[in-house]
Amino acid sequence: MADQANLISDVRLQFQDFFGSLSLGKRITILAALGVILAGMVSLIFIANRPAWAPLYSNLDPGDAARVVEKLQENQIAYLLAPGGRTIMVEPHLVDQARLTLAREKVVPGSGVGFMDLFATPSLGETEFQQNVKYRIAQEGELARLISTLDAVRSAKVSLALPEKSLFAENQEETTASVSLNLANKNISRDQVETVLHLVAGAVEGLSPRSVRITDQSGKLLSAGMSDESASGNMDDNYAYKRRYEKELAAGIIGQLEEVVGQNRVKVNVSAHMRFDHQTIKEELIDPDQTSVVSEQTVDESSTGSRSIPVGPAGVTTNLPEATGREAATVSEFVKKNSTRNYESSRREVFKESASGEVMRLSVSVLLDNKRPQILDEDGNFLGRDNIRWTEAEKEVIEGLVKAAMGFNDTRGDSIFVGNMPFEKAAEQDKTLEIEQARIRNQFILDVVRYVSLGIAIVALIMLVIRPMVQRLASKPADLDLLMGLPATIGELEGEELEIPTERESGIPPREKILDLAKQDPLKTASLIRNWLRDTR
Repeated sequence: MADQANLISDVRLQFQDFFGSLSLGKRITILAALGVILAGMVSLIFIANRPAWAPLYSNLDPGDAARVVEKLQENQIAYLLAPGGRTIMVEPHLVDQARLTLAREKVVPGSGVGFMDLFATPSLGETEFQQNVKYRIAQEGELARLISTLDAVRSAKVSLALPEKSLFAENQEETTASVSLNLANKNISRDQVETVLHLVAGAVEGLSPRSVRITDQSGKLLSAGMSDESASGNMDDNYAYKRRYEKELAAGIIGQLEEVVGQNRVKVNVSAHMRFDHQTIKEELIDPDQTSVVSEQTVDESSTGSRSIPVGPAGVTTNLPEATGREAATVSEFVKKNSTRNYESSRREVFKESASGEVMRLSVSVLLDNKRPQILDEDGNFLGRDNIRWTEAEKEVIEGLVKAAMGFNDTRGDSIFVGNMPFEKAAEQDKTLEIEQARIRNQFILDVVRYVSLGIAIVALIMLVIRPMVQRLASKPADLDLLMGLPATIGELEGEELEIPTERESGIPPREKILDLAKQDPLKTASLIRNWLRDTR
């Protein structure tokens, strides 16, 4: 212990001597450098140990955010409220635990309250109106929870308008419902909207699908034009078949084009004109080039004989009864021939029966998003996405693919249009992806700078502070060995003067060594003498 105490004391005295030998400017510089190094190390250690945050819930309503924060405080879970108060973040390893805790506390943002929440504990003295209100709120909460289970929906809110039952059916008001969806990626298919429509209509008594309105977080009406079509009992089978045919044809075209243009970068709309009435068509085909004899009739007549022909002067005398004239006898022969032949062209009768649902005409429109190839630097790092329109030649190739997929028939008047416009949602998704990648890249750079700076600070501390001290301590034994050879007292020094070896034996007398050491490093010599004097006490 004594050796350690002496070592510490020696280090302290050496530092005091070294610091005291410096000028005022050097002292201030060293103190400032040590202060900066110390502050940097403390800051880096604080930043390195500061926990990273991961989002627990985002895009919360103020009420939901307040309930979540309250439960986190009660369970002593550290959280960070992002600017705006709509996003709550916790440490990454506590995300799952926090969500389970909130679920146990029945605080799930966007889910509302259900039957178990409101009717778990019966209360006496409630009026019928209060019970009806609680029932409506519980029903809305259960529907919101059910809708939130869809992959495309982050959260949902349901509002029901349940009118009081009337004694007369003609006076009964219609039940209506409104659904607000908070979509995960601002994109939901029409089939999913129809699913939500039927879920709500099927869960509420007396609610028709045409009385349900569905919107998203941007205020867009998603159920426009489909309520009447989806209403059970009100949708004609023929139109259901037409709509299914259009959807299947559009899905087939989209599936083929997505292999070329990319996922979710093409929109196809198909309009089919169909005939659903049953028809029987009779066709009579006549070929004038092919004729045949249908009937033929021939009549031959011939006769021979004689007859008298009166002759005489013309006038009254000749015509009198008593008048006699001369008659001339002639011989005649009569021949008559009549032939009738009837011809008819070749004739063929065809009976056609058209089936219900025959396609009379197809109209297809295709909307392409701009090409968005990746932009990479020389090292292959992702920098962003470009925005390039499709060329006319490329659109002609795509038009040919669509014609082949739809069974294009120019005779029946089919039409097709291929357009190109940038998709707003695709641009938003690309921007979100770029922001996320930039955040990850910046976080990585910050971590690298953090740990590199910490390493530099540690190396600087070792080189500027610890290393000089170690060097001074390492040089102490040689100096102590020199002083150990000195007499303990002045008397001994005087008594040993005769025993000092000659210059030939030791080279330099001990006294001269001491004087030479004092000239070379007076501070170190003074420190050694001070230690020597302290040890002699």
